Amino acid sequence: MESNSPSSAFLGVRFVLFGFDPVNENKVRCKLVYGGGIDVCQYNQSCTHVIVDNIVYDNPVCIAARNDGKTLVTALWVEHTFDIGMPVDANSIMYRPLKDLNGIPGAKNLIICLTGYQRQDRDDVMTMVNLMGAQFSKPLVANKVTHLICYKFEGAFPMFPVTKGVYNEI
Repeated sequence: MESNSPSSAFLGVRFVLFGFDPVNENKVRCKLVYGGGIDVCQYNQSCTHVIVDNIVYDNPVCIAARNDGKTLVTALWVEHTFDIGMPVDANSIMYRPLKDLNGIPGAKNLIICLTGYQRQDRDDVMTMVNLMGAQFSKPLVANKVTHLICYKFEGAFPMFPVTKGVYNEI
């Protein structure tokens, strides 16, 4: 977003930030304010959005936000909303705090490749692969890739074993 005119992507968002390092906190705050958001500076009743970084799903801040009906998202929600100029779905799993900052146990041994995904869908799956702690491989290398994620299960596929895996949560 290269425009000099203010955006309205965050109008109605009264936010508080938790868990950020100073540099990233300033970047996220600037995007929110530029887009019409209001920094309430502390968690209180007027806060509508709790935005976290490096804080896990069961952290007391996250538990309180959910219990109080606040919108709880990560900085990725801010980035995507800012980039497209309108709010993205805050309920998407992509924007929830992680259950473990190290990803899913055992996922670091996975090397995942995609086929058939385009543009934003491809970027989203790659982001989720990264969040779960796995590695991403752009080329499909028979002796390296452990999992192939297909948009549609059709067409010619290489004749080598690809472990079947399903992960429901990040």
